[in-house]
Amino acid sequence: MIETKQLYEVTSELTTFIDECDKLGFKNNNSLKEMKWQRTLDEGGCWFATFVDDQIVGLSGIHPFKDGWRALFRGAQLYSIPGGLSKNHMNCWMFYYHLPLVIDLVKNDPVYITTNTENDASGYMTKVDKLYKILCKKRIVDHVSFEFLNGVDQNIWKLNKEMYYKVRQEK
Repeated sequence: MIETKQLYEVTSELTTFIDECDKLGFKNNNSLKEMKWQRTLDEGGCWFATFVDDQIVGLSGIHPFKDGWRALFRGAQLYSIPGGLSKNHMNCWMFYYHLPLVIDLVKNDPVYITTNTENDASGYMTKVDKLYKILCKKRIVDHVSFEFLNGVDQNIWKLNKEMYYKVRQEK
């Protein structure tokens, strides 16, 4: 069974997920401190977790950002959604399962996603940045700017909600 829900408290499932992230070398997700767990909550944000059975397979945060919200913050997944590659990133637990909940939560506010351009704390971040350039060409996201955020060069993308829902149905 697949279920996605908001998390505000540290649970045994979250601790297990963090331990798995550590084993996989995901340095931004190997502790509550690195994830900025409490800071995200203190800023008025929350966390989303996707469970397969009773195990968290994908986790990401959301917090206020610019004139809207930053979604998929510190996003990590233990493995992709089974079924192979997806041309629109719909094989990512957070992109497929978290974004609809984020959109519902923030209503008409803009949703931003950031990608690291050089500092790769997991071995996957620069690949994700390249993927978002492809998503931009498909108008799923729009490139807003390149900024130095929290000590790291990052691209900032704005989610095109209408196009996101259109391609999500094609999954």
